[in-house]
Amino acid sequence: MLFLGITTITASLLDIKPYLHLQLVPHITQYRQLWRIPLHPFAFANSTELLLGEILLHNVSRGIERSFGPRKFASFVLVSTVISVLFSLAVILVFHKLGLNSVPAGPYGLIFSLLWQNYRTVPTLYQFHVFGLNLSSNAMTYILASQLFISNPPASILAASSGLLTGHLYRLDTLLSLPLPSHRRRFLRPLKAYRLPLSLHILLSRLFSPLIGQSAPPRRSNRVLPGQTQGTATTTAVNPPTRNLRNLLAGRLRPSARGGGQVPIVPPSPGDAQNIRNRENVIVPGSARAAMGQFVTQMTGPEQRLPSEEEIAA
Repeated sequence: MLFLGITTITASLLDIKPYLHLQLVPHITQYRQLWRIPLHPFAFANSTELLLGEILLHNVSRGIERSFGPRKFASFVLVSTVISVLFSLAVILVFHKLGLNSVPAGPYGLIFSLLWQNYRTVPTLYQFHVFGLNLSSNAMTYILASQLFISNPPASILAASSGLLTGHLYRLDTLLSLPLPSHRRRFLRPLKAYRLPLSLHILLSRLFSPLIGQSAPPRRSNRVLPGQTQGTATTTAVNPPTRNLRNLLAGRLRPSARGGGQVPIVPPSPGDAQNIRNRENVIVPGSARAAMGQFVTQMTGPEQRLPSEEEIAA
């Protein structure tokens, strides 16, 4: 995004906008300006297309990058750009007599390939109704994309359609012959199996990380549950295992170490049962039971003590 903005503004200041777009006749056929083929996706021709493109890249590319990972996302950007440029070039070669003679400047193929990935992978967060139309949370993104789609017809429609087709092919398992730099020979693999060499990815990350920065690590939670003190706030509130009568009796049925038999069951005394009930009624500070009790107390007020019969009689 930063590189795209710098190149577009630089082209505007240097007054080289006429050299940005790709046109078959006469730039390719007559003047042999083949350098336009690899360079035209790196800058937009005007500020309106730049604004729309930057907004779409910001809204769409973040989620795709987080789901793909840095290396796969970089490989996706390279594959989508190259394949969409080849598609657009093939179309103007075949249909230039019908009026399709040029391709607009800018990464149309990459943007609309990202939009296809966003449509297929990112779910909608909410839906709303406007004048009887059922719209989703991605409606604003699609409205901006439609404006970029028809910004310079028919050239923009051609470039955007090439990007959508590239994004569709990227998600398929169609086997294509791609030169894989990380291997010694070519393999028939899907487009999504292509990866940049690890050494190249590490080199690019070291070069551009100081410029673009990195996202901050997630902040550690310092919330304290109700009932926790300062000493127990850093520990995890876990309920201790309850020792009920069934567990106590199950522990007395273990096999004897000498004879291999079973120890006879000894019924618990009334005092033992009372001790077990007292242990179960103990509320550990910081536990979920203590938090719920404090919440109920705040909602209903402190527990009221019932008067005894002597106080009622008096």
